[in-house]
Amino acid sequence: MGVVFDILGSFVVRAAIVAVMLNLMLSLHEQLQKKNEQVYMSEVMDAPAQTLASDFKNAGYNSSKVFPTASSSEARFYADTDNNGTSELIRFYVSSGILYRTIDGGSDFELARSVSLFRLVYYDSLGNPKSGLNVSGIKSIYIRLRLQSVSYGVTTRYSGKSDSTLYTTEWREHIFPKNL
Repeated sequence: MGVVFDILGSFVVRAAIVAVMLNLMLSLHEQLQKKNEQVYMSEVMDAPAQTLASDFKNAGYNSSKVFPTASSSEARFYADTDNNGTSELIRFYVSSGILYRTIDGGSDFELARSVSLFRLVYYDSLGNPKSGLNVSGIKSIYIRLRLQSVSYGVTTRYSGKSDSTLYTTEWREHIFPKNL
């Protein structure tokens, strides 16, 4: 009879060890998925951030009139981006969660999706904010761009409920164009 209890006890211990190992593997898999989503969001931010920084650094290049208006949600400025001696009107704006870039009223180029925040603050040489039609003397621009991941509704293993964790990544830059 003691042998039967030993065999049953060993099965219980083995089952507990297997359950702990499975739990550990599932937990590590969930964490890997979350980390991959965070890394993906950071990589998605690279292209729009580089484009915004590059274009704003060229603001005013080969142009006497730089900013037609200074809006907190839309950027319009003149710059010679292709270095041909002619200034183009560059426009950045968000519509339906998509950040667009337009050059000289041409077709809209989709720069980023899932935009949850796009804010611009313009400053003069003394650090005072400028806005609206008061565009004279703008010397720097502070840009904030936030992207948010898409929720896929993955079911978690413990609660059985949908995991609605959304990941965000934010880029902030205070740009001082050389030509202003």
